[in-house]
Amino acid sequence: MVAEKLLKAWFVGMVIFLLAVSLTPTAGTAQVKPITLKMSVWLPAPTVNVFAKSNSWLVQEVEKRSGGRLKVDYYWSGSLVPAKETVSGLKTGVADIAFVNAGYEPGKLPLCNVGGLPAISHDYYSSAMAYGELHKMPELIAELDQHNIMYLGHTTNISLGVWTRRPVHSIAELKGKKIACSGEAAVVLRALGAVPVTIISTEVYQAIEKGTADGGIANPGYASDYKWWEVAPYYFELLLGNNGEIFTGINKDSWKMIPADLQKMFIDLREEAARKGHEIYQTNAENQLKTQVAKGAVTVSQPSAADVAQL
Repeated sequence: MVAEKLLKAWFVGMVIFLLAVSLTPTAGTAQVKPITLKMSVWLPAPTVNVFAKSNSWLVQEVEKRSGGRLKVDYYWSGSLVPAKETVSGLKTGVADIAFVNAGYEPGKLPLCNVGGLPAISHDYYSSAMAYGELHKMPELIAELDQHNIMYLGHTTNISLGVWTRRPVHSIAELKGKKIACSGEAAVVLRALGAVPVTIISTEVYQAIEKGTADGGIANPGYASDYKWWEVAPYYFELLLGNNGEIFTGINKDSWKMIPADLQKMFIDLREEAARKGHEIYQTNAENQLKTQVAKGAVTVSQPSAADVAQL
């Protein structure tokens, strides 16, 4: 009788033990709490903005490949940090990741503005790769270090031209016209006789519509995102170069929170991100211009050889 009771007690104990073991997560099956980062972008969401889509590919791809270990909360249209306060927003950790436009915050990142020098680059892929190499220079790393920021990846586009309310066929016809721009392009436009006006890209349409600006500089992809041809249907294809002063930055403390293998993934995917961005952005921009010209919505003027030489 005693043996039978002991046997039953042993059996019940084993059942309880096995249940406990089966319900206890092991190291291999335990749910890992994801690292959550906040990304700030002054542009609309990628569903409606090709620039945002092409240049956020890297972050979104690493998030997707992380297997749930990395979660990114995206704040579009400047809903977390205004465009002109991005450097301080990253420095203080209000945002963990952000598109940074050095041209919007004069004096804070002077060396980063070198990518915005006029007419030095026009193509998406080659620009993305070149600016990535540029950001390996100790001087640029040190400049970002002062603001607790690290270069994460490219944020670029293709060469900018001039969009205006009324026809412009030459540099001479730009004289006195108020042209919305940012960064080093302002220096060039001033030298060409135009009046540069610093306006955030998302506000240029309204400025042209109200007459605050006579036009703005953008490539066909950017102009397409914001339907500039509705208010500035004349495109003077004086290629001023692209926006090499923009990049994707990450708060250095936030970077340290990311597991080493995901850090490596960010770096290893930069070249693929440049190729994907080229496909998304440059191909779209070229097709958009052809479409709008065919519809009669845009009139394109080419600069003369003398104008190109002057630039």
